[in-house]
Amino acid sequence: MILNQFLPRYDFNEIHQVYVSAPIEKTLAAIKALTPEELSPLVGILLGLRNLPSRLSGRASSNLMKTEPFLSQLLKGNFILLADESDEIVFGLVGQFWKLAGARRAGINTPDEFMRFDETDFAKVASNLRVQAADGHTILSTETRIAAPDIQTRKKFAFYWRLISLGSGWIRILWLKAIKRKAEANISQ
Repeated sequence: MILNQFLPRYDFNEIHQVYVSAPIEKTLAAIKALTPEELSPLVGILLGLRNLPSRLSGRASSNLMKTEPFLSQLLKGNFILLADESDEIVFGLVGQFWKLAGARRAGINTPDEFMRFDETDFAKVASNLRVQAADGHTILSTETRIAAPDIQTRKKFAFYWRLISLGSGWIRILWLKAIKRKAEANISQ
């Protein structure tokens, strides 16, 4: 798994998967083409709640563009593309996520910078979308890993994680289900 190259050791993680009745190629195409308007409205609500303090302080934009691919918007936002292979897309972010109003980002722009970053008081997040063939189906999964470099950062992130992990998990589950719907709808095309 390519994700292991970027964050082999971590303190927090979550994994979700769905079975898709479509070939890997169609599933990968759906990952890259899925737009926010194809997601559950709950995703927009959950993201909006998370970004509310930053939006109120004028530090964040208000909404996703409905017709631009969701993954592209994540990568134009704060996430960086770490790897894009035939079976796995990995993206990451370094920041102080527990600071609700305008959480400070580390200014990481490349996979090498992500790998080398080791400052305390920042957490690293790496996530993937992975496809695997399985008995005529595709297993589509996502794993999110978070590493905190020291005990103080882990404590800060642990409190934040307790608050947001349920919503974070729902976003990923709804994202996977939307990709599944799009891939399966595109089988005949």
